[in-house]
Amino acid sequence: MKENKADLSVLKGAIIVFVISLALSSGLIWSGWYFKEKMHSEFNKSKALQRSVAENYVAIDQEKVLINKFLPAFRRLHAMGVFGQEQRLNWIETLRNSGERLKLPALRYEIDSQDLYSPTYQVNTGPFMIYASPMTLNLELVHEIDLLDILQDLDRNADGIYNLNSCNLNRRSAEINRDKLESYVIADCELMWFNIKKPDGSSIEL
Repeated sequence: MKENKADLSVLKGAIIVFVISLALSSGLIWSGWYFKEKMHSEFNKSKALQRSVAENYVAIDQEKVLINKFLPAFRRLHAMGVFGQEQRLNWIETLRNSGERLKLPALRYEIDSQDLYSPTYQVNTGPFMIYASPMTLNLELVHEIDLLDILQDLDRNADGIYNLNSCNLNRRSAEINRDKLESYVIADCELMWFNIKKPDGSSIEL
């Protein structure tokens, strides 16, 4: 009877040791699997971060190339009044100087208020908006060529970009008399001065 109890005690002890060993083995296996999964997850995160940094670096490098390519042209257009404030005083001075140089009998102008411009064709303006200022010119010319001289002066000396929408010429006299500065041709022209601004209507500054 005592031997049976001793055998049972040994058997219980062996079972307890086996259970403990099994628990420790299971814990080690689970810890190893958890560590492996954690390391795999950290590796994927590090790889994704590295890829994101590389993509950002490439994007920054591309932006730098674009800036170096287009910044000089942007500065020229800004100085011309295309991106900055429109240069109305400069337009008027250019017209007056041109009229005095050509000795025109009369030169009248009118500039309407600036407003948002909606072109009839599709234009990709990006994050910006196009504004326009209509200008009306009434010129008394000694000769038709004077109109071309006026427009050339605007092209060369006026700050900004304009479009000649229309121009009607009507002959007033049959003969040209430059000594008396008589107007031979009457020209009525409509121009549109363009300006690019931010969506809220504020000027784009450097």
